[in-house]
Amino acid sequence: MAEIVLHHYPRSLYAEKIRRVLAYKGIRWRSVEQPMVSPKPHLTPLTGGYRRVPVMQIGADVYCDSACIVHRLEQLQPEPACLPQADAELVGVIEDWADRRLVSQVMPPTVLALLPVLPPDILVDRAAMSPMLSKEAFAALAPAALRQAPFAFDRLERLLRDRPFLLGDAFSIADAACFHPLWFARSCPGLAAAIDARPALGRWMARIEGFGPGNVRPMACSEALAIARESEPADVAGGTPAAEGVSVGDDVTITADDYGREGTGGNVVRVSGGEITIRRRDPEVGDVAVHFPRAGYRIARQ
Repeated sequence: MAEIVLHHYPRSLYAEKIRRVLAYKGIRWRSVEQPMVSPKPHLTPLTGGYRRVPVMQIGADVYCDSACIVHRLEQLQPEPACLPQADAELVGVIEDWADRRLVSQVMPPTVLALLPVLPPDILVDRAAMSPMLSKEAFAALAPAALRQAPFAFDRLERLLRDRPFLLGDAFSIADAACFHPLWFARSCPGLAAAIDARPALGRWMARIEGFGPGNVRPMACSEALAIARESEPADVAGGTPAAEGVSVGDDVTITADDYGREGTGGNVVRVSGGEITIRRRDPEVGDVAVHFPRAGYRIARQ
């Protein structure tokens, strides 16, 4: 199998979710650092219009969205497991709550606290992705977010008082999904104090941080593009001929349903209950297969 390549940047909270899973599983991976703001000339040849990170690349297969990435990692290396089959649906509910609601609570005050060390045009870039990501929106939302986030912290604190991880004795995707918003929130003094005031929450974060950085080596953007150019999509078999209005062979455009709605167009080569894969061609990398979760994305026929 080709090397696992993660396109990300250090402060990306969703990338931290993937970095924790990679470290826990002990998977060797290569790190390609992408810019925080557009343009992203070394990412969009792989993804089309999609410009969010993290993105995982394996040869000419490109996986968008952290939910899609963690499920592929679980397939590639089932042990140690991050997605216990007996609790798969519960994990999905917790992951969705954390990735959406918990992130929305910690994001405004934390981004405002980080502005002095972020690129000066970061919120101009994010406002182009959604008006709710503008500086004005964050300033309006931050006071309520600072009041609401501790209620979520309390919920996690109660769950963790009698167990090392959210589902019991073993780390899971539920832990990765709840960890990354709190890891990010520690950059906001008010939220950091609220986290530190909850001892079970602090011990849980320390356990996950104890996985370390993982088995990682840097890779240049040019090398990652060369790997895609010299490879053929491999993860395209299986699935079903059709599902809910989309069929293999359809030309479609896929866009996120929340923010960053630049579309990625291509031809459907696989569709399943939870994922859709399209094949697209780019002059820089040739044919690539781009994988998206179906939840959280709009799929429109061209």
